Amino acid sequence: MMTQFATLAPEAHVEEAVQTLLRTSQSEFPVVDATGKPVGLLGRGDLIRALKQLGPDARVAEAMTTTVPTIGHRHCLDEAFRLLQEKSSPAVAVVDASGALVGLITSETVGEMLMLREAMPKGFHPGPWGRPAA
Repeated sequence: MMTQFATLAPEAHVEEAVQTLLRTSQSEFPVVDATGKPVGLLGRGDLIRALKQLGPDARVAEAMTTTVPTIGHRHCLDEAFRLLQEKSSPAVAVVDASGALVGLITSETVGEMLMLREAMPKGFHPGPWGRPAA
């Protein structure tokens, strides 16, 4: 899952979302409330549509998709991938025990992980457990 990503507030203006799109490489932006819980998702297409139809002063809440599949941070990747496919969603929000957003899984991140796994030498595991302690 991605753990470093920009989020938007529902009350933010679409103009702020445009600036966030331009300064990041993200195409999907989780929209979170004041407690960090996911309440929506704003994709690049949603953003362009909102600019054309509502203008830059519209609120993110007016343009976001409110149905965001979520999964607990202790669930397996297979379940998140199944949700991506079943819900035809661009992303799955990963939440902690309190429901706060801690990660984002997209079909792009799953694809990158699969490519990396194919390229890795047999027995190598990425992450902090991949190399023996020095």
